[in-house]
Amino acid sequence: MKVIFSTSPWWLLLLVPALILTLIPYFRLAKRYRRTRNRICSIVLHILVMVLAILTLAGTQFHYEIPNDENEIIVLVDVSDTEEQSKVQRDRFVELVLEDSQYDNYKVGVVTFGFDQNYAVPLTYEVDGIYDAYLAAEEPDTTATNLADALEYTRGLFTNPQTAKIVLVTDGKETDKNANTTAIRAVAAQGTKLDVAYIPSAFKGVDARIVGVELPDYHVNVNEECTINVLVESNISTSVDIQLKDIGEGNLVEAEQSFDVIDGPQTLAFKHTFTWEGLHELRFQVTAGGDVLDANNVYSTYLNLEVYNNVLILESVEGASESLITMMNDGLTLPYDFTVKHVLDEDIPQTAELLRLYDQVILNNISNADLATVSDTFSEELERYVNVYGGGMFTIGGQDKDGNAHAYNRKDMTTGSSYYRQMLPVQAINYTPPVGVMIVIDRSGSMNETDAYGDVLLEAAKAGATSCLSALSERDYVGIMTLDDVQATILPMTPRTQESKIRAAINSIVPNSDMAGTVFADSIFRAGTALRSLENVDKRHIILVTDGEPGDEKEDYEEYIDSFYKTDGITFSMVMIGHTEGSKEYNSMLSAVEKGHGRLYAVNKTSELIELMKEDLNAPEITEVVVPDEGFSPIVNNLTSPLVQGLERGEGTENINKLNVSLGGFFGVKARANADVVLMGDYEVPIYAQWTYGNGMVGSFMCDLNGTWSADFMTSDTGKQFIRNAVNNLMPTESIRPELMNYKLTEDNYTNNLSVYTTLGEGEYIRAEIIHTVNGQEVVTSLNTVTEGDSEAIKDMACYVKVPMNATNNYSRCEFIVKQMGTYRIVLKKCDKDGNVLKENGEDVSVTIYKSFSHSEEYDEIIDAETVQDNLNYLAERAGGSVIEDLEDPVEVFKGFITAIPKVFDPRMLFIILAIIFFLMDIAVRKFKFKWPHELIREHKAKKNSK
Repeated sequence: MKVIFSTSPWWLLLLVPALILTLIPYFRLAKRYRRTRNRICSIVLHILVMVLAILTLAGTQFHYEIPNDENEIIVLVDVSDTEEQSKVQRDRFVELVLEDSQYDNYKVGVVTFGFDQNYAVPLTYEVDGIYDAYLAAEEPDTTATNLADALEYTRGLFTNPQTAKIVLVTDGKETDKNANTTAIRAVAAQGTKLDVAYIPSAFKGVDARIVGVELPDYHVNVNEECTINVLVESNISTSVDIQLKDIGEGNLVEAEQSFDVIDGPQTLAFKHTFTWEGLHELRFQVTAGGDVLDANNVYSTYLNLEVYNNVLILESVEGASESLITMMNDGLTLPYDFTVKHVLDEDIPQTAELLRLYDQVILNNISNADLATVSDTFSEELERYVNVYGGGMFTIGGQDKDGNAHAYNRKDMTTGSSYYRQMLPVQAINYTPPVGVMIVIDRSGSMNETDAYGDVLLEAAKAGATSCLSALSERDYVGIMTLDDVQATILPMTPRTQESKIRAAINSIVPNSDMAGTVFADSIFRAGTALRSLENVDKRHIILVTDGEPGDEKEDYEEYIDSFYKTDGITFSMVMIGHTEGSKEYNSMLSAVEKGHGRLYAVNKTSELIELMKEDLNAPEITEVVVPDEGFSPIVNNLTSPLVQGLERGEGTENINKLNVSLGGFFGVKARANADVVLMGDYEVPIYAQWTYGNGMVGSFMCDLNGTWSADFMTSDTGKQFIRNAVNNLMPTESIRPELMNYKLTEDNYTNNLSVYTTLGEGEYIRAEIIHTVNGQEVVTSLNTVTEGDSEAIKDMACYVKVPMNATNNYSRCEFIVKQMGTYRIVLKKCDKDGNVLKENGEDVSVTIYKSFSHSEEYDEIIDAETVQDNLNYLAERAGGSVIEDLEDPVEVFKGFITAIPKVFDPRMLFIILAIIFFLMDIAVRKFKFKWPHELIREHKAKKNSK
């Protein structure tokens, strides 16, 4: 307590003269007069009046403080499993905070949290022993981290929220919900502050885990081998085993494969064959030696292998699809359900919603103009059917009555609606295949000689190389090499657009003055190797310009020419300067050129060289209709494609990559950049190409399927199977039928929120259930009621409901928890007031939703420290707190608290009143005689005794 003088303490000096002026007259009286009670009382009262008056003049005030018992602190401690390895540091910080809180009358409590919360130590002033109580408290569910709910729970525990603080102790990881949204706003809104202690942690030691599984993005058929990509992450390079359990329909298939993995993420290709229709629950498990954490080793997903065979065929010629249908259903026990419509039919489904009743639409010789005859918006609706809803589309070529291209007509594809042409994996445009050419120039000593016309042979060769540029387009590449007894690369493969660089390289070539010999093999090998590595070209070609016979063995360089053509399609041409056709030297080179499938030129007059070299590079333009003199066998471009697995290919090394069937012609198109060209012709012209378009797939076959060019193809087992494979591959991966109820399922680790959008009539409701299998038995949990039971029993449940879907929310939403690995089936049924399932168009109004759960995100890698700290900084700033810098001295926790409440007592009015009272008493004492109370009592007793 402090005494404060608000005017001036110098007024207190008046006490000295006041006492002197009062006491001197008093002591000057004789003792017998001054020792009377009246005098003594008068002098005391007089002094009191003066003292009170002087204290009043000095502005005397009393300042003091009383302890504030409204301050509250709750330490919110993250005890989830990722914090386990930082437990010592975490608990040390908690201990320091609890110890320091005992000095200023704080009310302190502790809440521990993981997925749920535990009020470990209720708010109390008795701080002694609170740390031991925290250590001994029961733990919450530590397998996940739900900070948002923990903040919501903790903020409701305060008695005085405006003088309260939450001290959050965490590694910042959140697996469920997001504390940065409503939770922290609610804390800040009630005036409660939040400090954060960041205790970084993660699992340490060897850890190999499955982070995801990528199922085929195309429709998989029963008994068809496919590749499942298993996304694995390891923190060391080691060997792992991947086990698969394929469960469903009373079946169990197990498989195992071994892989070598590196440190970091990687994708492992797991081969598997699905052997039954229906639901497949897939459980992948990774096993690595020394793995310290097995909670993240298993990944669960599912594949619902449905039969999709409802196909709509649109044709431009009546009856043109009969042969296609016969071919497709030939020998099948479960035939395709085809619906055939002519483009002029009036009952063609014209909206995406109606098209969704079919799994795939086949356009048999349909042009862009044909689609416009159906309706002005049919192309747009067809695009929505594929892009938005995931339907499949297969386009087939064909001719009009004049023999011109109809489906892939180039003029038609550049006019009208753009929806159709942007869906196709090919472009019907004029183009020549991109070319890569390596020009090899002989610069041996003899090339410095002149011909009969006085032209230097090497200069003519250089002029011929330069002339090649005019035969090439901006998409082509050129390389320049020289040869004598050794080879030299003058210019590596360079884009044609860098013309000045190419010309400079050609002009830099000079003859070898040492009269070196001529060696072909090494230069041909180097040229072929350079072309082999060149991407983005369809044709690769070598031109060798020389004046004489090579000095190396014929078998050596012919072996390279033959090998490069067979493996890489690299062609080889030769220009012989100073020779004539039929000469010995000319005839000796014929076999080499034949192996390279090029041309051999004999040039006597070197000026002719320019036109011949230019002519050799004129690549043929891909025309709209291509009909080779003889039929051709499609080349398998993608040997890994499931469309060609098991199909017979040709015999011999030249035909090993070709199907053993032939086509009579094709429609020339160009594949788009991201298209998968499965079959192709010469110059990599696509014969069948497909791609993913939005949620669906589109495939285009550049030949007819009515027997004009495809008679052999359609009657062969190989052709039939390829078309079936192509059609099946384009089928949806899941049902695209219109849903009778719309829904949205949001999955957030354990927490799931389901919203249903539908109109309910009077008395109607949604019956909602979630079903999973335990030990072969189905367990059904109603989503219409809150799961009942004590906290321990609920904690151990695989699935339970927190917010039910009932009349309170008009059956529009629910929140449920899934904590056990497996595949779950959510069934929604619209029912009337009597519980009967309503029907629409003869079908039950119901929806089945599948979801998988593998393991808690708690056991995945923690997000990077910078992101964590940014989030924690935001939480602290949003709630007016801070991130604690020194975990060994958490003084910041107690900053900002008012530990004592200041009080001020101003006694001046009291002093004035007392002074007046004492002054009046002084007058009374002076004027009247009085007796003390004890004297009055004594006299009263004496009178009483005298009677």
